[in-house]
Amino acid sequence: MNLMVWNDGKLVEASQFRCPRSYVLQRIHTIGYRASNLGRHIMLLRESSAELFGFMSLCGVDDASKIITKLLELSRVSPNFSCAVAMRLDAEGHLSFEVETPTYYEGASLRAKRLRGALYRAVPPMALCQNSITVAVDAMADSRVAGYGDMPLWVNDKDELISRPWRPVFTVYGNRVYTPEMFDSVEFVVAHEAIVAAGFELVIHPLPVKSLKRMEEIFEVDIMGITSLYAFEEHRLLFMATTQIATRMQPKP
Repeated sequence: MNLMVWNDGKLVEASQFRCPRSYVLQRIHTIGYRASNLGRHIMLLRESSAELFGFMSLCGVDDASKIITKLLELSRVSPNFSCAVAMRLDAEGHLSFEVETPTYYEGASLRAKRLRGALYRAVPPMALCQNSITVAVDAMADSRVAGYGDMPLWVNDKDELISRPWRPVFTVYGNRVYTPEMFDSVEFVVAHEAIVAAGFELVIHPLPVKSLKRMEEIFEVDIMGITSLYAFEEHRLLFMATTQIATRMQPKP
């Protein structure tokens, strides 16, 4: 498989592609060579680039869809597997689409590997969507807890859980799902729809760290699916409600 990048009209191999300038980013779920929620992704990219750079991409949904379909075909991605495509707009106005490594399942998924949560003290992100800085900060957080907890649970100086638009975090207690903040991100909207479809009430409420030990389940959502925690410190967690939610988290055009 030779993953490809469309960079301002030029095709290059993903292994050779680098984006040296600041950028804003949207990761798009695709399956069957079709991009899910593409219009919302483009809208968020435009809003973020306008805020950070003072300009917006002129690429429309139809053009982006054609580029993504062609890239997936050239990359020989199986139409039966889900695949993320990263859409970037950099500080000089260069637009690119990069095919990421496909996942070997169809549609959104509850990942088979469950992780253990570890606290990571941080400042809540101010960005509308991912950018070159948040990508670096997220990577640092992930590396900091490696070996101690697998997945960072971000907390602020008030010892309350932090949620991010591109990786919103949720907890389950009884028939309610709790999250500390609501976002316009595709990841949050898709998760919200699946939570309601599974018969749960979504409650937006601050989540103190001490409350996590009373929760039955904790999970995080990204554009490709759900990561469920099996434990937080010594507190063991379930994943029954998370499984029900994951089965309803299917991509839409």
